[in-house]
Amino acid sequence: MNKVLIECDTLIDEYELSRENIIKQLETIKIEKDQDFVIAYDKDFRFTLVGEMSKNNNSIVLTNIIKADDFREMDNSDLFQFIREQGD
Repeated sequence: MNKVLIECDTLIDEYELSRENIIKQLETIKIEKDQDFVIAYDKDFRFTLVGEMSKNNNSIVLTNIIKADDFREMDNSDLFQFIREQGD
């Protein structure tokens, strides 16, 4: 398991995300050493987690959370209509 360090506490609070879920997700992901990462928050795909593996490869640092600007939840029946509207 990775040790998780969070540098964007205010975003977690602002977006009302679960710190525990983020920590669990980051503890279990496999990242090559000394690399940056961008992954979807597994509880709500409107949010993207951005961070890096620490230089000494023993912790993951969450540096930012990005929220999708224009997100709409829809099922497949709405998809055709949505695509037609985008073409107009």
